[in-house]
Formats: sequence, structure tokens, C-alpha cells
Amino acid sequence: MRPPVPAVFQQMAADLMQRVIPAISPAYHQGTIGMIATMLALAGEDWDRAASRRLEENRRLREIFREAANLIKKPGLNARLTELARTKDEDFRISALERNNCLLRATLIELHAQVESESGPEARGLEGSIWSELVCSTEQRRLSTAPF
Repeated sequence: MRPPVPAVFQQMAADLMQRVIPAISPAYHQGTIGMIATMLALAGEDWDRAASRRLEENRRLREIFREAANLIKKPGLNARLTELARTKDEDFRISALERNNCLLRATLIELHAQVESESGPEARGLEGSIWSELVCSTEQRRLSTAPF
């Protein structure tokens, strides 16, 4: 898209902050406009990476589920892990990718709880893979304005 969405959002945020806020009152309205400007800046930052991040996360979660399906013996969970490991992201709209990500993450939580209740080096290895994914996904979601 021309002009690029991130640049448009950044410019709109800057205009709100530099020109609009000083020209309005009361302070409550200034705060509201400041919050809108901040949200525009954050949306602009996340816009370009949104689909890529979700695709990467979903792929890594499916890899963990493939690994876990060979180790987890709990019948319902094992079947779900096997089924989810075989799924693919076929609709690349952000809303569809996010829906898949939420489904995968919900199962990751259940898997994590199960793994923590099991003993043995395989369980610890899988637990390590889960924690690595959680750290990685947290880093990928970080915004330049963090800790906001």
C-alpha cells in the first residue's frame, strides 16, 4: 500500500501529539487524544510484523506438539496434540492466524501443566522446549516502547 501503513500511522500519531493536543482542552480530552496517538504508533509498529509473527509462533507450537505427541500418554491430550500438529495456517488474515494461535496456545497451557506433573528427562526436555517458545514469543511481541 502507498503510502506505507506504518509511516501513515506514525505521522498521524505525531500530528495528534504535536498539533492537536496543545490546541484542545480540557486535560481529559488531551489525555484521550494522547492515548489514541499512542495506539496508532503501536499499531503502526506491529502492522508489518503481525502476520509473520503469528505464522512463526504457530509453526513452532506445532513442532512442540509433534515432539510432545510421542511422549504424552494422556489419551485426550495426546489425540489433540496429534491433530493440532497436523494443522496448517491456510488463511493468512491476521484474525484467522490469531484464532489459530489462541487455539494452539490454549493447548500449550494444558500441555505445559501435564509436562510439569511428569518426571523423567523427556518431560524436562519438553518443558525446556515450552519455556524456550514462551521466551521467544515474548521477545517477538516486544514493542519499541516497552515496557508499555
